[in-house]
Amino acid sequence: MERVAMRDRLEDMLSFTAVARALSFADAARELGISASALSRRIARLEGALGTALLRRTTRHVSLTEAGTLYLERCADVLTRVEDADALVSGLAAEPRGRLRVAVPNLFGQLQVAPSLPEFLRRYPRIALECSFLDRYVDLVQEGFDVAIRIGTLADSSLVARRLATNHRVLCVAPSYLRGRRPVTKPEDLAQHACLYFSLYSEGLMWTLHRGNEQVQARGRPVLVSDNAEALRLAAVGGCGFAVLATFLVAEDLRAGRLVRALDDWSIPDTGIFAVHPPGRLVPSKVKAFVSFLAERYAGTPPWERAGARRMG
Repeated sequence: MERVAMRDRLEDMLSFTAVARALSFADAARELGISASALSRRIARLEGALGTALLRRTTRHVSLTEAGTLYLERCADVLTRVEDADALVSGLAAEPRGRLRVAVPNLFGQLQVAPSLPEFLRRYPRIALECSFLDRYVDLVQEGFDVAIRIGTLADSSLVARRLATNHRVLCVAPSYLRGRRPVTKPEDLAQHACLYFSLYSEGLMWTLHRGNEQVQARGRPVLVSDNAEALRLAAVGGCGFAVLATFLVAEDLRAGRLVRALDDWSIPDTGIFAVHPPGRLVPSKVKAFVSFLAERYAGTPPWERAGARRMG
């Protein structure tokens, strides 16, 4: 049945049910907020489609035919199911519930998302969370994910994005590497030093540094290039050279003194940490709940940056 015909049929069933229960066209018309003549046309349309009379009409009485009695029972069942479906969807909109599929970058997810999941599940006990930790680009629509966390600079997309936090990156090095070596006081000095590069950065084997209105590009001697930031962190902590790493990854190393920040008066351009989800006029409450939960958690100074870190002297 075509959509318009289905809509008309449900409208006619509702009209017939109102008349059958009131046994009065006038009373049913008032209940539905339409004229008696419009109501009569709906009943005639329904009887014509079914090929049988549902109501007996006299000038003073309305009664059900045998077919009308049977049809009323079925109508009541159908209309109840429609009301139940409406109530279910309205409940989903009002109270976060149901399966929620989330994709998060592996390291960020392990360090900054996973520890907060117990609190999220306690707050929203009717959500069944499926959280995938992935180091690849996820097509939300094709792969059936409700939300993804993305780090970096977002490409143009039809997805809806909300910035959760700033992704600060720092140039850092282990104190053990610095011992006995010529100090690094300007970006150009990096050319004489071992450097560790993240192969997925768009700038490649080059770091862009800013100081006020100044911008320079610096390149060191590559000793390790990897698409795994944890491998770079371990190499940096092990004294293998300089690295540009996100603070969500190295905050504890900075606090513990395993790494120190280099070239304090220069900075690496920030990127963002975003929650993205498919577009839609009505965003499911479970999606809103998850995104708002993380936005609340990372508001202001994100948790991984809320303690001081040692700096290179």
